Amino acid sequence: MRDRRSTVVLPPHFAVPDHNTLLDLVERHPLGILVTHSKGTLDANHIPFELDRSKGDKGVLNCHVARKNRVWEEVANGDEVLVIFRAADAYISPNWYPSKHEFHKQVPTWNYLVVHAHGRITVRG
Repeated sequence: MRDRRSTVVLPPHFAVPDHNTLLDLVERHPLGILVTHSKGTLDANHIPFELDRSKGDKGVLNCHVARKNRVWEEVANGDEVLVIFRAADAYISPNWYPSKHEFHKQVPTWNYLVVHAHGRITVRG
């Protein structure tokens, strides 16, 4: 996994500065969504990953796909990929905010825990 500047600005109060916390989430929720781009189109494959924290400065993700899953043929070594790991999520009603009843300004939201891992893929036969 490598750092990459995003076009989305994450509010500081939602950021998780502790890298180990993010890696813990990946290990607890190993089913990742591998997002690739080839032949002019995006593709997403749900694949279980194993995180090896001992490799690289941020760890290395390993996975295995069946031969019939053509993702391994559609990407080239070194292609940029994104893997999304998703944990808990929940609807947050504005009625749950005590100030809602006083100011009537809160809106509903959806809270969630995710990790976006950007990196380059290596295909092994």
